[in-house]
Amino acid sequence: MPISRVKTVSACIALLALAACEPVDDQAAAPAIECAINGASAFAPDCTMERAEDEGASILIVRHPDGVFRRFELGVPGEGIITADGMQPAEVVRGEGMIEVRVGADRYRLPVSE
Repeated sequence: MPISRVKTVSACIALLALAACEPVDDQAAAPAIECAINGASAFAPDCTMERAEDEGASILIVRHPDGVFRRFELGVPGEGIITADGMQPAEVVRGEGMIEVRVGADRYRLPVSE
């Protein structure tokens, strides 16, 4: 289901607020986020996220408990958030105080600042 331009712009603004978080040096200290991976129906605080910079782009890295990770590029003009790796597009749904990002069978709830 395509995301409307308004939702994309709102998601981009919210993710830019998220991108203002300080980078995490110690992965063990990375904040836990709720995720539902591999098609799971329920969310659990099993994933972590960290922010990085890659050639001037703001990158959000979400790590699964089994070591798998996804990279998202934040603030892409006209796009908001895109997957930085792979061919599957990210779908963003805005919720109360969070954004749900869906890629394939994986879903992530990311906190945002209002």
